[in-house]
Amino acid sequence: MRLVHLTDPHLSSLDDVRMAELRGKRWSGYLSWRKNRRKRYLPAILEELTAAVRAEAADQILVTGDLVHIGLEAEIKQAAGWLSSLGPAEQVMLVPGNHDYYVAESSALFNHAWSDYLFLKGKDRTFPVLRKFGGVSLVGLSSARATPVFMASGRLGDAQLDATRVVLEQAADEGQMVVVLIHHPPLPGMTSSRKALADAHNLRNLLEQYPPALVMHGHLHHNREQLWGETRVCCTAAASSIADASYRVIDIEESGADRTLRMVLKSVEINERGELSFAKVDEQTWQI
Repeated sequence: MRLVHLTDPHLSSLDDVRMAELRGKRWSGYLSWRKNRRKRYLPAILEELTAAVRAEAADQILVTGDLVHIGLEAEIKQAAGWLSSLGPAEQVMLVPGNHDYYVAESSALFNHAWSDYLFLKGKDRTFPVLRKFGGVSLVGLSSARATPVFMASGRLGDAQLDATRVVLEQAADEGQMVVVLIHHPPLPGMTSSRKALADAHNLRNLLEQYPPALVMHGHLHHNREQLWGETRVCCTAAASSIADASYRVIDIEESGADRTLRMVLKSVEINERGELSFAKVDEQTWQI
């Protein structure tokens, strides 16, 4: 089985935004985009990364949020088009980020526009979500919440944590290998309180009881790996970053109860002619 992880594409443009749309927190977010983000996160880089990811022929493409900047309806519709270009909903699994849920009204907008990719079906449109492929369970969590100005924190909440316990317990009983997707860093102390998961201690306690093989997250905009017990916690750099746009390819080979994992990190390179490509910068292989 082949998985690809990418995150934080920040693909939307705010060039045509109307001033009337920039109430409250959206105004500060627009200023941040105008001053910095539009220069750091470039559509041309995301376009090349998207083509490179499609060429990897993954069974599942895992996207851990922040498709947009300030959660406007036009941005969310634009992101829906990008998701379609990345792959069909059966191949692409998405969890939202804090920029997607920038203000309270953004939630209903992306839940509707991206529902197939969020895997939210039927009456109970809630997280966690679960996709199973052979002996691998992909578990998607939503840490995205609307927050005050200058805050970028997340929260799972007791109901989602309780439901996640049930999913992880069942996966353990079935001998499944678990990969968890979440936007915010999952463990305490991985970032400042302004950007952290508010109930990271509760999630840590849960994951200690039912350790996943991998936790894939975004939010920090750089490449980082941490071995936590037998779990590898991996953050991938923003997918449109001019500095280090990246994605990860994870190949899983199953042999009875044993699994061999190979993870390759690929990052953007720009040659002297200004041509973009994605080259391997790290490779790890291990068994569980």
